[in-house]
Amino acid sequence: MKCYNHPESEAVAVCLACGKGVCRQCVFASENAVSCREKCSAVLSSRDELQARQAAHLKNVKRMNLLGSLFSLGMGALFIYFSYQGFGLVYDFVFLLGAGFAVYGIVALCVNMFIFIKTKMKNN
Repeated sequence: MKCYNHPESEAVAVCLACGKGVCRQCVFASENAVSCREKCSAVLSSRDELQARQAAHLKNVKRMNLLGSLFSLGMGALFIYFSYQGFGLVYDFVFLLGAGFAVYGIVALCVNMFIFIKTKMKNN
């Protein structure tokens, strides 16, 4: 492969932003990528920033999913507890709400554990 800017020179790398071959004179090494010029280097660095923000956001989403499932379990326990304070249709309805919250919390917790285990296995 030849350099995009210098057709007489052999390319030593390929720009990750635009895919052009670059020689030793044209190569621009950034933190963790190779690019052909500073414009492409800026594109790559903004891409790295975006990936870092997405990773932080994903971590927050996982934490909020866990807290949501624990909240549902707690609300289910409270509703079930208060449903035993009396008899009648209203208390039966409160029990059903509590059971629904508890089942949702258990399922959500199992899904979160599955996702956690799957991501740990993928990273190893």
